[in-house]
Amino acid sequence: MRASLNNKEWILATTSSLKTLPRQVYFRAYGIHAGTCVQPHQHSWWQFLFAREGLMQVQAGEMTILLPPDYGVWIPPGCLHTLWVSEEVELESLYIKAEVITLKPNETRVVMVDDFVRAFIHHGCTSLPVHYDETGAEGRKVEVLLDLLQSLPDAPLNLPFPANARLLDVCLAVQATPHLPHTLEQSADLACMSTRSFSRHFLRATGLPFHQWRQRLRLLSALEMLRSGRTVTEVALTVGYSTPSAFIHAFRQLFGQSPKHFF
Repeated sequence: MRASLNNKEWILATTSSLKTLPRQVYFRAYGIHAGTCVQPHQHSWWQFLFAREGLMQVQAGEMTILLPPDYGVWIPPGCLHTLWVSEEVELESLYIKAEVITLKPNETRVVMVDDFVRAFIHHGCTSLPVHYDETGAEGRKVEVLLDLLQSLPDAPLNLPFPANARLLDVCLAVQATPHLPHTLEQSADLACMSTRSFSRHFLRATGLPFHQWRQRLRLLSALEMLRSGRTVTEVALTVGYSTPSAFIHAFRQLFGQSPKHFF
């Protein structure tokens, strides 16, 4: 079976059929082929979704997230989510019983994974048995890892899409043609609203002013292009920046570093 996103064909895949967790934390490590869509699903536990290698697009509730390596996302229990994998991905995911997590129960969070936590996750996925001893050294390792994961700093990789159909049409238009201006006036006209009403409703629906949302979408779209080897100049023009320097400045403001250092 196939699905379509942004005019691209995807092979559909299903997730694990696991119904209960054998321990407080269940480690999953496996590869996902490029061009795969993992169909919408939800769990009764927390998931820390992390790819050691490869780029994923994650739809979690009303949130769309472009997730490069070294970034992870907390997906709360009951949150419907989908994965779109455009390149080969090495997933290292953790399923975690809800009662051992102290995060807000309905909050999807994107976080930055440092080198130490990255190595710790890999150790858990490759070295700890499924039925590890929760009362011994293995259990203490897992408790430390959970503390570290919950203290990771937030990252600006989430992009909320509005549920309102008219506002969503605007967002999809920007996503399909990020190189076009998509001014406030044009977007308000597309939504059949005044600019003031559009701005107010958009901020309420997404938590971001329209110009910030538009810029974040352009920069997140740029990540996949840069990872594929396209030049900064080419990517800057493709996502709507008039000069590479303007693109680099905006990239540095959002991600805290230049495209070269980011990758």
